[in-house]
Amino acid sequence: MSEETVAQDVNSDAPARKSPRCVQGIVVSDSMAKTLVVKTERLVQHAKYRKYIRKHTKYYAHDEASEATVGDLVELEMCRPLSKLKRWNLKRIVRMAPRDDMPTPQEMTPEVVEVVEDVEVVEDVEVVEDGDA
Repeated sequence: MSEETVAQDVNSDAPARKSPRCVQGIVVSDSMAKTLVVKTERLVQHAKYRKYIRKHTKYYAHDEASEATVGDLVELEMCRPLSKLKRWNLKRIVRMAPRDDMPTPQEMTPEVVEVVEDVEVVEDVEVVEDGDA
């Protein structure tokens, strides 16, 4: 590298910032106010026996709107420490878990069939133009 290149790197005005680290996991608890407990799993190979072992990590994350519930697949983003254990923010809900108040597809199908049967078909339609009035 030449001296000019080194000088440009040292004197750059904008510091290089990495994007925050993100992880995905399943919500295992939402009983605390504005806080989620998210569990992530990974496979680790044992050093001696070469067998894969399933390990997990629990992350405490901040959920300002309390929108995620147990069973949701969520994406977390690393942030500054918010409390003794919380170092993550809820970025987005990737997939929602089925809720008790949400109708299942089997429950929705009969309603749609009834609505379609109640529709009347009109065959004779007259077209009226604005200039004829």
